[in-house]
Amino acid sequence: MTTYQYILTISDSESIMLESALQFMIERCETEMATNPRAPYYAHLESAKAVMARLNKDMVLTSKSDFSA
Repeated sequence: MTTYQYILTISDSESIMLESALQFMIERCETEMATNPRAPYYAHLESAKAVMARLNKDMVLTSKSDFSA
């Protein structure tokens, strides 16, 4: 099996959106698996959980605001 590795840089708002989308997908796949287990929901469920677990793993702070006076 051929595999690829991707490096993806996303912004804070994109991370928030991606986390929300992954959570929605996980919930949908779990519902489908509970009512009628079939492909591709099991594979999508496992992939979405894996991506969610790694989403903020290698986060790097690139800038910050300092409003203290």
